[in-house]
Amino acid sequence: MKLASRRGKLPPIPTLAMNTKAAELKAQGVDVISFAAGEPDFDTPDHIKEGAIKALRDGQTKYTAVSGIPALRQAICDWVAEHKGVTYTPDEIICTVGGKQSVFNALHVLLEEGDEIVIPAPIWVAYEPVATLAGARVVRVETSEENNFKMTREELAAAMSPRTKLVVINSPCNPSGCVYTRAEIEGIAAEVLAHPSAMVLTDEIYGKLLYDGEEHVSIASLSPEMKARTLLLDGFSKTYAMTGWRMGYTCAPREIVKAMDTLQGQSTSNVTTFAQYGGIAALQGPHDFLDGGRAEHDKRRQAIVEGMNSIDGLSCVMPKGAFYVFPRISNLFGRQGPNGEITDSMDVGVYFLEHAQCAAVPGVGFGDDRYIRFSYATSLENVKEGIERLRAAVSLLG
Repeated sequence: MKLASRRGKLPPIPTLAMNTKAAELKAQGVDVISFAAGEPDFDTPDHIKEGAIKALRDGQTKYTAVSGIPALRQAICDWVAEHKGVTYTPDEIICTVGGKQSVFNALHVLLEEGDEIVIPAPIWVAYEPVATLAGARVVRVETSEENNFKMTREELAAAMSPRTKLVVINSPCNPSGCVYTRAEIEGIAAEVLAHPSAMVLTDEIYGKLLYDGEEHVSIASLSPEMKARTLLLDGFSKTYAMTGWRMGYTCAPREIVKAMDTLQGQSTSNVTTFAQYGGIAALQGPHDFLDGGRAEHDKRRQAIVEGMNSIDGLSCVMPKGAFYVFPRISNLFGRQGPNGEITDSMDVGVYFLEHAQCAAVPGVGFGDDRYIRFSYATSLENVKEGIERLRAAVSLLG
């Protein structure tokens, strides 16, 4: 049987591939520490669970509108206004089955053959393959470690053309943890507004995970004109430890939301009904647990960066947001392991998994093969133990 040619435009997701390899080793009894999964290790808070449980008991088990129940969309409007400084109405909101569906829907209703999308690298693994599947040309902006992996206005200007339809920004960023300052966001906005056909897709799902006094600035909040040119993506998974609930959302102009609604209506339809009530409980409930979670992540962040920088051959900048570090591992290239020469981030990822029993995600999937991503959304004990395992494994390389 011959599969459709478009299937070849979608590579395997590297984060899922490494999680699968780690799970296979664990099933064999190997003590693997996973730094691969991009999800909080904390449980979903009880008041959120109770919101979904109550909905189940109340019989909220039927279909809803594709975009989500009105009460959830209003709660999103209220939360975004309070925390991001942007005012939306419920018909400018669509709830999606996780953040990935927001990306898929948005790119497929906006991009077509010949359009260009500007994507800074490194960045989350989904944007480039989905844009390619939609027929667009990806223009990748190679950012620098010296600038903390952030795209400058000058770099964006050099990448844009009359065919630019969409510019992607992700702050805080997966995988680098970089956070754009207000001045940097304003510069990107000014460049986009100078190109009449360009819009921005801003992924803000890590917006509540900030350190060292950093400020989260949504590009949509800068002006009404910028809001009209912005698709704001967010969700519940990272802030509220709700990854398995599969709930994301997009805030955008009505005509874009309507188009996304039509597309989603032909695929998944609505987000699971009782999960939507959990989402309301999350947005409207207490948020005091966020400070404790952020403080714990900060301890892990400090420990993993210090540990990485103490290992010969690794170097790591301090991230300002999210829960990832993105150490440079290119100094290991050319060295010899049990399976031969280490030549790229995939080799390093496999070596770390097999010989340090630490699972991480090769940087090639994020757009930079010189690095590898570690999630520190795991216990401080695991971070410290993992560092020592990595130190021992690197010392064995010839």
